[in-house]
Amino acid sequence: MPEAPAGVVYVFGYGSLVAMKDELTLEGRAWAPVPGRLRGYRRYWGAATNNWEATPPQKHFLDPGSGEQLRIRVAYLDIEEEPGRTVNGLAVPVDQRRLREIDGRETNYLRIDVGRAFEPALPRPVFAYRATEEARERCRRRQPDAEVFVSSEYVAAVRRAFAELGEGALEEFERSTEPLGFPQRHLRLVYPPPAGPGGELPY
Repeated sequence: MPEAPAGVVYVFGYGSLVAMKDELTLEGRAWAPVPGRLRGYRRYWGAATNNWEATPPQKHFLDPGSGEQLRIRVAYLDIEEEPGRTVNGLAVPVDQRRLREIDGRETNYLRIDVGRAFEPALPRPVFAYRATEEARERCRRRQPDAEVFVSSEYVAAVRRAFAELGEGALEEFERSTEPLGFPQRHLRLVYPPPAGPGGELPY
């Protein structure tokens, strides 16, 4: 992970993190989230986690009916550089404690500096999370005893976050996101409680 300077930085959400719309009060002022776009990136369903390997308090998914921790891979959104493409989302202001929480949550992702790609330009660093090569390989490598699914609740949460972002944001999300390559499945997320104030992080 790149080292973040002290003070306020931004995290660009292109999926469920778009739901983090709270202002941050720090350094004697209120910092508001900033809707915007990453130029030169594409968004696709390209990261997956091995659900059976997660142990409490790591987040994992259960079958809603049986309560079983399923032997499946669960896919998430990812971004990667691609000239001519654009990804819409929300740059969320965070302090160092919150950034560490998100780093801990994004166990299948790497934090990267995307400040030069984000529009509008911001006076503070802008980071985003892209999947590790291991997480990407889990999507590419099919395995009969560990199929890949997407949580239908995750899809609904992402669509809801973009619908609340503003007029046309959901439509732009759908235009700029490559189609699902995996079936959806109802899954119950088990998520560790937040380490401090600020509320639970979305998915």
